[in-house]
Amino acid sequence: MLFVGNKRLRWALILWMGFSVPQSHAFDAASTATALRLRNSITGGLLPVTDPAFSTMVAQVAAGNILGAATTATKTKEFASYFARRFALQMQSPALDSTGIQDSDASAFLIAHFIGTPDTNPRISTIWAESATYKVTLPGGDVVHAADMSDDDIANVDWRQMVRSGGQQDANGVFLPVNVVGGYTTLSDRANDSSFAIYGATAGTNLRFIEGIWEIATGLSLTDVSSVVASPRQVPRFVPEYDPNFFQGQGQAACISCHGGGMSSLNHGYATVANVFDVTGDGFVYIPNPTVGTMKSLGSTANQRSRVQACNLSRTPMPVCNPESPDVDPQQTWDVSQVWQQSGTLHAMGWMAPMQGQGLQTLGFAIGQSWIVYQYLTSRVIAELCPLGTFSTTEINRIAGTANPWADPAGSDDFRTIVAQVAASAGCQ
Repeated sequence: MLFVGNKRLRWALILWMGFSVPQSHAFDAASTATALRLRNSITGGLLPVTDPAFSTMVAQVAAGNILGAATTATKTKEFASYFARRFALQMQSPALDSTGIQDSDASAFLIAHFIGTPDTNPRISTIWAESATYKVTLPGGDVVHAADMSDDDIANVDWRQMVRSGGQQDANGVFLPVNVVGGYTTLSDRANDSSFAIYGATAGTNLRFIEGIWEIATGLSLTDVSSVVASPRQVPRFVPEYDPNFFQGQGQAACISCHGGGMSSLNHGYATVANVFDVTGDGFVYIPNPTVGTMKSLGSTANQRSRVQACNLSRTPMPVCNPESPDVDPQQTWDVSQVWQQSGTLHAMGWMAPMQGQGLQTLGFAIGQSWIVYQYLTSRVIAELCPLGTFSTTEINRIAGTANPWADPAGSDDFRTIVAQVAASAGCQ
């Protein structure tokens, strides 16, 4: 760190960096330097040093309370607009890259869960399950969808003042039944809004919808949770069982290891999304009464789906299908005990919820109870705040536990707790 040694040199460096420090703390350059480090990493340097919150941070550092100073930074408007917003934009696809991602109902939902609103507390655990929509309150008082903000609005909005309304609607204004709601993943109010819903349900077969939920929540890849200990009956109908790579991969993973034993298995959540969501010219839509022509579980090509459903392998040309697959359960059942309990995947996730359920919302609630969610968020925050820091597995688990509401003692369920704990950790200094 630069701010060591001669006090006069430390102070000169602070001034050279363009900061004007409140006079009340001018005598303590070391405390000011530490507060500046926290301010820069947590708020992206956006928090003015003339803000009372910064003076509080300096005083807290001077009193030896670095964690308190970091916590103060996480409660500012600038943290919300910088750190929380960037994390929310990143989570619209497994790439975790905010490049080209726009503000949307989905990102606003995440920000609200990261920082809270006037009426709700921060809640990591319901990110994949709560049935609600959050709108932004503009400086002038208007309440709008996040996608309706101008660049000036984005620069000046206080994300802490969002307004919650119960329920979620698709692009056609149809309210989603609660059981199919997946928290932020089922929020999209217009076409091409770069939300997770658009990413997951566009084209394809909705495999990337369920895979994306698992990957973003846990940080695990497709091959991390794959297993050949699966039955062809757990594989979606459109996957050809007669493919030479189905049971034993030739230079690749066996098809059954991912489609039957991994994230895209019928049992591991695919049945909760496959036939009820799509993207049309209007945007993300809910399909209350799927037909053979709309069922993505029968493949991505609509006019071939009836052939996949029939799966008559004596026909020419032979349909691309799995005759042993019963296709997805219309009751949207899921059962992660199948394969994953035997393969050790649930143990690796720190699974604490029921292993069976119906609908995407119950799966989302279950995911939010897993230890890996809080561990992975901690690792992501470390990568953002102090990529050159040194954190042991024990320290990562300790920090994750301070936010995990299912830990003993119960954590805060607050994303800001993780950020403050990471920033104040000796490994980040």
